[in-house]
Amino acid sequence: MTDSAAQKVLSRKAQAARRAIEAQGMSVEKALRRALARTAEESWNLALIARNARLSAADQDDTTARLQEGDLILLLDGSEGALGFATLDRQAVTALVEVQTLGIVTDMPLDDRRLTPTDAAIAAPLVEGALGRLTGYLAQDPVGAQVDGFRFGAMVENARIAANLLAAPRYRVLEADIDLGGGLRQGRIVLALPDRKVIPTAPEGEEDAPPRHADLMMTLPAQIDAVLCRLRLPFAEAQKLEPGALLPLPAGVLDHAELVAGNGHRVTGGRLGQVNGQRAIRVTEATGARPAGTDPAPFQAGGAMDEDEGHMTEAPEVDAEAAPFSLELPSETGVEEDDLPELPPLDFDMAEIGGAEDDDDDFPSFASAMDGLDLPDGTD
Repeated sequence: MTDSAAQKVLSRKAQAARRAIEAQGMSVEKALRRALARTAEESWNLALIARNARLSAADQDDTTARLQEGDLILLLDGSEGALGFATLDRQAVTALVEVQTLGIVTDMPLDDRRLTPTDAAIAAPLVEGALGRLTGYLAQDPVGAQVDGFRFGAMVENARIAANLLAAPRYRVLEADIDLGGGLRQGRIVLALPDRKVIPTAPEGEEDAPPRHADLMMTLPAQIDAVLCRLRLPFAEAQKLEPGALLPLPAGVLDHAELVAGNGHRVTGGRLGQVNGQRAIRVTEATGARPAGTDPAPFQAGGAMDEDEGHMTEAPEVDAEAAPFSLELPSETGVEEDDLPELPPLDFDMAEIGGAEDDDDDFPSFASAMDGLDLPDGTD
């Protein structure tokens, strides 16, 4: 390799390193100038020099003042419905049209023709390319996140319509005067982007970090109640309720238990049973799988839960007038039925009870008093 060739290689490496160092501490104004120049050069081999680049904050009135009649106004679509604007004066638009149709920029007088969507499509690559490069140049600057994600959407007919589309309370406005084609045409470009709250991204290696206050939140109590069914009682009967009173429940309520949060919100449904002597709920549906008041699919018993086989298709509310209600029932003892000892044999002869052998029914005196009651089947 000759000395001149080696010198050229070293020069290119030095220029690349210098550009990388400059990019690390690049100001917004310098980034805008470079983004416009690089986009024009790489897209159309167009010489573009940006001067007097500036960044300012503006409210809606100030932003409206920058939307001048006669300029080409482009609507920019951003993330989450954000709307921005880009304007180019007629000199800049004419230069872009000439370089893309004639291949050169001229100094011919401007015409007074009406700007069309074709002009917008011709100017859009300059705006989109500059915004994309700005995002890369200002990766460590808050402005870089502000300009990220904006793309050309449509042409706005006039400044009045554009002013009506201003939705954000404040905007970041980037402006620059541009010389095109070696100074044959001198124009102006304005970028007005809504001032948005940008959520900073987590640095690499912190994606799996626990959320803030996670330890504190895990110590807060969360009450979840198991609801078997809902009873409907007359007010007079409800006033008689006291500790130890037993309420009749419909058969199969264990299959239709609901887990309800402290604020009354239904979390999910399941079946009530036991695990290792403790009450437990086997969840039979996904959280939020169905609205409250609808029935889950029947649960097939099995596994470690100790419950009776069978299910019912409905768990209706119990009306006190339709079901027996008694407050004189004995209280629960807490002893399992299977743990009770065998009863000793009776110490009297059933034959000694008068009328027992002469009647086909057991206890006929009680049968007449209970004929009118609709008793549940004991086999269930």
